[in-house]
Formats: sequence, structure tokens, C-alpha cells
Amino acid sequence: MIVEGLKRILYGVAAGSLVTFVILSLLVMQDIETTVQEIWKHWLASMLIGIYFSWASVIFERERWSILKQTIVHFVISIVVYFPIAIMAGWVPFNTKALLLGLGIFIGCYSIFWISFYSYFKRMARSMNECIDRKNE
Repeated sequence: MIVEGLKRILYGVAAGSLVTFVILSLLVMQDIETTVQEIWKHWLASMLIGIYFSWASVIFERERWSILKQTIVHFVISIVVYFPIAIMAGWVPFNTKALLLGLGIFIGCYSIFWISFYSYFKRMARSMNECIDRKNE
């Protein structure tokens, strides 16, 4: 369990660092300068978000819960974790209009990812069941 937890943390740090690297590369290509403090703040926020989402996948491993319950719990916790980090990093300004826009974008991205993963795992289950059926024939 501890090894799995450490692996998830490293995956989250790697994902957050990769996002930061891509953004920094775009800034360099556009010849935009920034401070080390700004880079550090955004990098830390990216890593924290990455760590959260790598750990949050545990919610979908709870076999006793329905997919609806898993999704609702994951979605609510994701919002509770994401928005304070995004506000502190300056990704989402702290005003009503920006928060509503940020929430809309978050829901849109969450929906796209959820539907993509759901479709992928549904196809995977169907494929595995077909293999089992062929072996049983």
C-alpha cells in the first residue's frame, strides 16, 4: 500500500511537472519572461493538482460503490481541492464571473475526461468478455 501511494505521488508530480514544462516551453518560444517566484508558484500548484488526481483515482477502485456514487464523490472532492489551489496560483481570479467561468470550464473538461475513460473501460470490459466467451465455446 505504501509503495502504491508513493508511486501515485510520483505520477502526480511527474504529470504536474510535465504541464509546467510545456507551459514554460511556450513562454520561451514567445520570448515571454517571468520571475522564478511565479514559475515556482505555478509549478507547485501543478504538482499538487497532479498528486491529487493521481490519488483520487482510488475512488473509482471502490467496487461496492456504484459508478454514479464514485463519480459524484470524485467530482465534489475534485472541485473542493482544485479551486483553492487554482485561486491561490492565480489561475482563477477570485470574483463571481471568473469563478463561474472557471466552474464551467472545469465541468466541461471533467465531462470530457469522464466520458473518455468510461468509454475506454467499457470497450476494454467488452473485449475481455468476448475473449472469455470464445474460450468457453
